[in-house]
Amino acid sequence: MVETLCVTKSSKMGRRSRNSNAIWTFPRDAKKPKSYITWVPSDGLTCEVRVYNHLFTEPEPSDRWEEELNRESEIVHPNAMIDPSVISLVDKKDLDKWKSNQALQFERLGYFVLDIDTTFDSTTKEGKLVFNRTVSLKEDKAVVKKDDAESEQKRKRAEQQRNAAAARDKLLTIDPKDLFKVAPEFEGKYSKFDDTGLPTHLADGTEVTKSAKKKLEKERTKHAKKFAKSKK
Repeated sequence: MVETLCVTKSSKMGRRSRNSNAIWTFPRDAKKPKSYITWVPSDGLTCEVRVYNHLFTEPEPSDRWEEELNRESEIVHPNAMIDPSVISLVDKKDLDKWKSNQALQFERLGYFVLDIDTTFDSTTKEGKLVFNRTVSLKEDKAVVKKDDAESEQKRKRAEQQRNAAAARDKLLTIDPKDLFKVAPEFEGKYSKFDDTGLPTHLADGTEVTKSAKKKLEKERTKHAKKFAKSKK
């Protein structure tokens, strides 16, 4: 690197780095940066870095937990680079399957532990280096601040969960024999019923098929169990 031009926040108007040819300019009205750059030497070690986050997007997952799974619960960076000064600490010969392995703090990211998938040989500098994040650092408020769109999306998701919970509670008050007559999801779908409340004809007068009746019977049986349980 010969020269780097950048903008940062400071009370001074400019300064040259003592250890490089980088020139930093400091406008007085500059805002605090939302992110940072961490430099790694040209002889840095290539490694795979696995960043683990929360498994769910909600603090308390609901019955719809599959929809609340965090798609970024594991983020893999296959071509990350780390400072070569750690080379003596990350040799495969020091790995232990049953004990905690070498832990390192990666600047602004957190603490990472050497994974047993590592095959790196510090002597030949060959093989794969793999790190797993175990603890994250407290991030800058400017980085973690959610924008209006994200906040609105979270509010709507919470509202949907409350509505779904209210609908489930209301459903439990419906007697099994009236399920297909008054339950919101079935209301208006059927025009005739047998003595047990099982639909025999659709709203347009078409007779319900045998296979459809079997599915409806299973649905009512499942509801009957929940209904009985709620009365205990």
